[in-house]
Amino acid sequence: MIPGELTTEQVLYFETFGFLILRSLFSADEIAVVTAETQRLWQEDLGRRPTAEEFAHLGESVEQSALLTGLVEGDRIYQPARQLTGDNPIWSGSECNHGVQTGTLVHTWHADRVGAQELDYRRIKMMLYLVPMRAENGALRVIPGSHRAPLHTELEEASLQHRDHADHEQRYFGVMGQDVPSYLIETEPGDLLIFNHSLFHAVYSENGKRSYLAFKFAARPTCDAHLLSLQRWSKYLFEPHENWVNSSSAKLRDMVDGLEDLGRRARELAAGQA
Repeated sequence: MIPGELTTEQVLYFETFGFLILRSLFSADEIAVVTAETQRLWQEDLGRRPTAEEFAHLGESVEQSALLTGLVEGDRIYQPARQLTGDNPIWSGSECNHGVQTGTLVHTWHADRVGAQELDYRRIKMMLYLVPMRAENGALRVIPGSHRAPLHTELEEASLQHRDHADHEQRYFGVMGQDVPSYLIETEPGDLLIFNHSLFHAVYSENGKRSYLAFKFAARPTCDAHLLSLQRWSKYLFEPHENWVNSSSAKLRDMVDGLEDLGRRARELAAGQA
């Protein structure tokens, strides 16, 4: 078996429920090194480190760091991405959240890529948590199987009905958001959560304190509908970071190869629909 490769059972779990948790994928020592690297990136971006009670977000964090890029090249990240999106995945970006948000934290039920037209195009997000996640500090809740119809479309309709309400007042099917049947994903530093971008998820916590790295991948587009979807949701990926375009790593170059040309085609398609 290839190092880092998911088992048949793990792939089936992901296909069925729309998410997968890889427990203790990285050691405590590795997480300490990764955390120190994120602090270095914050120092460069902000000119200082975020305070203990501050929320901060940094896009293209992985692309700016040789150390974090090494995680993507490594089998523990790359092999699952390849298995779940296809042999020639494309890179869809990264982010680093120093997620300290005091007080009630609510991200209502939603899917990052919502709509029946999105369900046949595979995109995934991997979240590497750097702090323990529990219900009270913002652990993610998911609705298993909501990455597929008909559950996806039924939840989409329910969420649209309440989009004009304040987040803390939103009710679904007659109950408050935190009472919608779901699975709470509690994790430890070093756990990796992978989920389908069309999976419905939410956060309901008393004191949001989250810190994680996110790695995003997509299947290489094979039709105009896929290109239009990328243009709508993540057109930034058509301008890959120069560190990866010019990388000595074949893996990294392959994941961004041809994206600029695909972007031109996507813009032409979108203009034709305007």
